[in-house]
Amino acid sequence: MKDKLSTQPYKGARDFYPEDMLIQNYIFDTWKKVCKSFGYQEYSFPILEPFEIFAAKTGEEIVNNQLLSLVDAGNRKIAIRPELTPGTVRMIAQRYKALTKPLRWYMIGNNWRYEKPQKGRGREFYQLEVNIFGVGAVTADFEIFSIIIFLMQTFGATSNMFRLKISDRRLISALLQDVLKLEENIQLQTRKFMDKKTKMPEKDFREGLREIGLNEEQTEKVVGFMNSNLEGLPSIIPQNTLYENKGYVAITEVFKLIENAGLKPYCEFDPSIIRGFDYSDGMVYEVFDLSPDNRRSLFGGERFDKLIEIFADVELPSTGFALGDMTLLEFLVGWNLLPHFDSAFDYLVTLWPVENKEESDSYFSISQSYANYLRSKGFKVLTWLEQNTKLEKQLKYADKMGVKNVVLIGPEEIATKSAIIKDLETGKQKQDTIKL
Repeated sequence: MKDKLSTQPYKGARDFYPEDMLIQNYIFDTWKKVCKSFGYQEYSFPILEPFEIFAAKTGEEIVNNQLLSLVDAGNRKIAIRPELTPGTVRMIAQRYKALTKPLRWYMIGNNWRYEKPQKGRGREFYQLEVNIFGVGAVTADFEIFSIIIFLMQTFGATSNMFRLKISDRRLISALLQDVLKLEENIQLQTRKFMDKKTKMPEKDFREGLREIGLNEEQTEKVVGFMNSNLEGLPSIIPQNTLYENKGYVAITEVFKLIENAGLKPYCEFDPSIIRGFDYSDGMVYEVFDLSPDNRRSLFGGERFDKLIEIFADVELPSTGFALGDMTLLEFLVGWNLLPHFDSAFDYLVTLWPVENKEESDSYFSISQSYANYLRSKGFKVLTWLEQNTKLEKQLKYADKMGVKNVVLIGPEEIATKSAIIKDLETGKQKQDTIKL
């Protein structure tokens, strides 16, 4: 006997059974509803993209270790997209002059990354990407924050369940360049190491900074910055440098908008938010789960005003976020926020069991006609397809499928031009007139 093939999907990918699709459709439908309520338009693009658009700006961790790529028959190097932002900007650059700005766009797309599958993370995942293009003011960042908070609220989350943490890359540049005066390559190494701080003890973080080449004083400055609040920044970065920093100005302005809108309970300044993408060039932000069982970043976003320059010499102020379906689902399950999904069918129209083929065909036509009548009324209707099947078997099937009502059309019903409708929960029956 030949060995049988495995029934498992590719490692890190997922099968979606009908009960899984109920959850996925609920998540996707909620995403779409919220985005449309803010006036955002849906778009899409292929899952295969030129390799170069990710190699240029996405970041070495994804490009070198996680990007799935191939060479096609025309000897072109192709990437299976690991994220949506570069492809989105490519689309805009293609029709830059024709598009009316600002653009408010959203997309739900399937992505792939070759990484170790773990809780809340797989190699294959879906993302909601929400961006606004063409507005350089912090009011655009504020709108994105409003969408994030409203989205989480729509799923039932409250301020004690999640926190939106906000910082700015330009503050980090002020620290590393203007205060510590590090060489450019040391700045890059330090910034990337700072992005890993939340995943290690402070002792290891300090040791790692020293290994990069920072002295004790510089190490203390970085640690102090990472643990600082907005009011404490002047003790880390001199006031004359800080108050002229565009990142500090932007953070100060956006928190005023947040407070005026009553959103302060959901937001906080956190200088440890770095983001690992090379195209992040301004405000950066991440949403964290506050559950003691799942204290982790759920999703995030950033300013990426310069990303379009890899495609064209034009300007496009941009900000937005991407939210993955797996991390969101873990959050919803953890806080018991998933609703009850009614997957039940309204009716099963049974097929009266007879051995005679001609007579059975007549019953089949009648059952199909009545089923279509019920469908025209907006009901979800199953029909029995196998002829000469005992009614007991049909009723057991209806029970297992969660059918609410069964329809019986036998010889007496045909004689009286009626159908018997039985409620499987109460056992009550009623008659309905049918056309023959």
